[in-house]
Amino acid sequence: MLLLRTSGGVKERMGSTTSGAQARTGPGPRRNAEQRRTRIVAAARSLFAQQGFHGTGVAQIARESDVLVGQIYRDFAGKEDLIAAIVEQDIAELLDDPNLTEAIATGDSRRLRDWISGFITRQPDEEGRRLFADIAADALRNTRTAAILAAAQTRLRDSLRLALTMLAPGEQSAAARDTLAELIFTVGGAMLHRQICFTGEGHDALARKFIQFIDDELDRLEADSARSTG
Repeated sequence: MLLLRTSGGVKERMGSTTSGAQARTGPGPRRNAEQRRTRIVAAARSLFAQQGFHGTGVAQIARESDVLVGQIYRDFAGKEDLIAAIVEQDIAELLDDPNLTEAIATGDSRRLRDWISGFITRQPDEEGRRLFADIAADALRNTRTAAILAAAQTRLRDSLRLALTMLAPGEQSAAARDTLAELIFTVGGAMLHRQICFTGEGHDALARKFIQFIDDELDRLEADSARSTG
């Protein structure tokens, strides 16, 4: 359900940190290390999408990122750690969305509905499609990759439950909140898989149907919570 960032290629994403010389002129060692790690992760993201996780060697990532192989291994113990960094970037983008953070902070129904709509209608670029498919396939064979994705999905579910709790508080609504959070999570994942595996025909109409259904469920959850706490 992750790995959906829009990208314009490794060089464009890295911006002013493209060359090693530029990174060395940063304001301090910590900033340099952050810039270096950003270059490494950006290069890994692009190469994993182009060649697959197992088809990409650390030496290739080193050439693409302009970072020595030994330094990459000091920053990341292995390629699975690069997958973890990629997934962390993507889940952070989802969880840091202002609509979701505001919904969690204030119980703003409209902001939560806007976030859900965006979550369901996200459209990954070609790199994101390839990357998601490759990492999801690796998770079927690799317990470390599976654990990375499971942890990210748990964070997303927990944030959804927290937003719904602000919207419809009360222990009596807990089961309904959990069910709706799981529904939103599942629909978002299903729509992503549909875009990866099938053509886009009918996708927008289907997304609208799902969003309307979830809106109705949110209305019901809010009304039930208001009655029980009023």
